[in-house]
Order: sequence, then C-alpha cells, then structure tokens
Amino acid sequence: MRSTCLVQYDSNRYSVPARFAGQRVSLRAYAGRIKVVANQDVIAEHKRRFTRNISYFEPWHYVPLLARKPGALRDGAPFVDWQLPASMRRIKDHYMKGKGGDREFVDLLLLAQDHGIEIVETACDLAVAQNTLRLPAIINLINQLVEPVIVPLAQSYDYPRLTMRPEANCKRYETLYMRQGVAV
Repeated sequence: MRSTCLVQYDSNRYSVPARFAGQRVSLRAYAGRIKVVANQDVIAEHKRRFTRNISYFEPWHYVPLLARKPGALRDGAPFVDWQLPASMRRIKDHYMKGKGGDREFVDLLLLAQDHGIEIVETACDLAVAQNTLRLPAIINLINQLVEPVIVPLAQSYDYPRLTMRPEANCKRYETLYMRQGVAV
C-alpha cells in the first residue's frame, strides 16, 4: 500500500484508514465490492468500480490526518465532494467563513470518530435548531448525549424513625465539667 492511504486494484485506487498507510494489507475483490484486510480484520470496503485510473476516497479514512493539516479540508481530494449530513454541512460552511474555522471543524470531525457519527450528527442537529454553532456548545451537546442519565430511585427508602423524642437535659454537661475539675 502507498503512503497516500490508497491500494490499487485493476487500475483503480481505493482508500484505506490512515493508520494503515505504508503497511502491508491484502485485498479481496468480489463481483460488486472490494475489501481490504489487515491482520484478519476488514479495514475498508468499497463498491467495486470498473473505470480506469480513478481514485475512490472515503473521507473518514483521512480525518485523522486533518489534525496535522486542517487546510486539506478545503482542497484535499478526499474532501472535495464529501456528502456530509445537512446540519454538519451548515456548521462546516459557518466555520469555513472565519479564520481558523477549518481547525474547529476538524475538531468536530475527530469527535465523530471518537463518539460515532450518529451522536455528532444529532448534536449538530440540536445546535442548528438552537442556533448555537460554536464548537464548545456542540461539545456540550455531545457530552449530554453520551453521558448516562441518572435515573432517580424508584422507591424512597424508609429510614428508622425515633420512637422516643430526645429530651434536652443540660445537667448532663455539668457532670462532664465536674469530672474534669471545672466549676460551673
């Protein structure tokens, strides 16, 4: 495999996750799909294409590389025609208008790799609905979705009740002072 995270089969190139760049992998070609295997695990799967000399990218394979080069998000070949969910696309467009926005969107994409695209997409939907497109707000929404909800106890506990009401008796303190030799 090449250092560009691509494997070649039948004059076309198919992407694999960035962590496998430069490693030896095997490729299994079927009538309708291509599977790339490393250490007995399927690491990538693509629809088999019968074109010639074309690279087929899965943008998620390249997201970890964006941590070092966030500018590649704007013009990098894997990201040119990336079909993101609508809310994530809106947030990306918002971030890309500002300076350093590509870095913020890369941080959001890295969260998707940690928590799953479904969680991040839901958080982005909520952020768009609430018109809070800032990254800390989205991270807060992700944390609310990921953290377990603490369910109140179904039954209340009955603690033991006093059967005799305590009686205030200050004379007891006087006896303590007398034992220590202090006059009251």
